Amino acid sequence: MAKRWLATLFSLAALSLCLGAAQARAAPYPDKPIRIIVPFAAGGSTDILARMAAATIGSALKKPVVVENRAGASGNIGMEAVARAAPDGYTLLFTSTNLTLNPSVIQHVPYDPVKDFSGVTMLAFAPMLLITRPDFAGNTLPSLIKYGLDHPGELNFSSSGAGGAPHLAGEMLKIRKGIDMTHVPYNGAAPAITDIVAGQVQMTFTTYVSAQAMLSAHRLKALAVASKQRLPVLPDVPTFAEEGLDDFEIGTMFGLLAPKGTPEPVIQALYGAIRQASASPDFQKKIIEQGASVVVNTPAEYDSYIREDVGKWSKLIKQIGKVSGN
Repeated sequence: MAKRWLATLFSLAALSLCLGAAQARAAPYPDKPIRIIVPFAAGGSTDILARMAAATIGSALKKPVVVENRAGASGNIGMEAVARAAPDGYTLLFTSTNLTLNPSVIQHVPYDPVKDFSGVTMLAFAPMLLITRPDFAGNTLPSLIKYGLDHPGELNFSSSGAGGAPHLAGEMLKIRKGIDMTHVPYNGAAPAITDIVAGQVQMTFTTYVSAQAMLSAHRLKALAVASKQRLPVLPDVPTFAEEGLDDFEIGTMFGLLAPKGTPEPVIQALYGAIRQASASPDFQKKIIEQGASVVVNTPAEYDSYIREDVGKWSKLIKQIGKVSGN
């Protein structure tokens, strides 16, 4: 009799545990604050758009969403923190192209952009602009390319730092058009742009936000934008394709990701919140003001983009190595 009573007791205890686990699994998401880690300092475009995403998600899901800046090592510190976080939807990553670029330019990266993350959505894409002085080598991309071909070794292009998207955009142009030109790296976009005005270098690739003041003052001119469509903030600047250089798309993506293994309903809840908000004119205006285009693709589309982007950077770095003889 005692054995039967104990067996019944254990069965009831096991049933209670199962019911508790089922209830825990069925708990609505989110049931506590969400944290979004930005792997860069506050104030930049990534941080601005991350806070916009946080406000959007918090409003839609009725829970606080906190943005935490964890900068350092070209974004690797913050990205590793999210890659190692629990895949429960409460620690997310909002980052830039460094996610897919770093593995090609940094020897030891503490995460795998494909294996360690699940995409929620790419919020926006900010293409590179090719800028130069208004009085240098004509007013068009073809005239600049012609100058480079006619004056081998005389053309210099600056960048915000070796290995970044602006540097690689210059290398891509160099390879695609066979121009003999020299890369001059700077510590940041501001000095790279300032020295064009000073005449120390002739051109650079940068984002609209970085060049906005100089462009507005007509001290610099944008010759082309490296995207499929023209930028709404610069409607008169043609794309590279319009100027005769197809498939020249390079820039900075801004996207939201979760640790790999995050449940699909959680991913969809986050994506749905941003997708719904993206129809708002105010939402679109804020992104356009950053010199970017609204994307808001599906989680599956974003995952595919990440895989392709990793491959694109890897291929380009190998091409640059071959050209330089390394």
